[in-house]
Amino acid sequence: MLFLLEKFQCFLRLPFRCLGRWLLQGWLAGVLWLGLCPIAWSHTVLENAALLGMGRDQVAAALPEAQAVRAPRRLPSGALGSLRVADAPCEGAHFEQTLYFNHQKLAQMDLVLLNPATGPGSEEAMAHVHEALLQSLRARLGPELAAFATAPGTLADTASWVSADADVMLFRSGRPEHPSLRIVIKQRQVVDAGEL
Repeated sequence: MLFLLEKFQCFLRLPFRCLGRWLLQGWLAGVLWLGLCPIAWSHTVLENAALLGMGRDQVAAALPEAQAVRAPRRLPSGALGSLRVADAPCEGAHFEQTLYFNHQKLAQMDLVLLNPATGPGSEEAMAHVHEALLQSLRARLGPELAAFATAPGTLADTASWVSADADVMLFRSGRPEHPSLRIVIKQRQVVDAGEL
């Protein structure tokens, strides 16, 4: 970093002369940290979907904040939820992320919204977060393939998309005073009609 400071010192000397050398170094360190540290930025659904099919070691290297799950849960598909990220930013919101492996490959990830609003007004707050996620996913993945609502004229409680080899689903559920929001990203499995 000092190498960069010395290299560009002639460009930075005049505008920052009054700030002092220590402030300039701190400013450059901050800029470099933000530019070189992708974990500081929110991940997207597409970046998460790119991890599907990777082995556990590859996923652990790509997500250094992933921790082993104490009591792994098995899905009906047989996939085992063995890694967890306590605070995973995705599409501008924060989620608890569980990674499910099947045959030593990442098959599915579940993202559950952290700190959803509870109590009076929680349904309205959740509707705003849900709508923001819907808009973000539509911008990245296009219009949803299917959307289902519990009552006519309400926001969809379930919406789904297909992106390359991944199925992406957004679920809103729970009681009005304690709503929940979840994104599921899983490997797409195309089944031949003869296998049904």
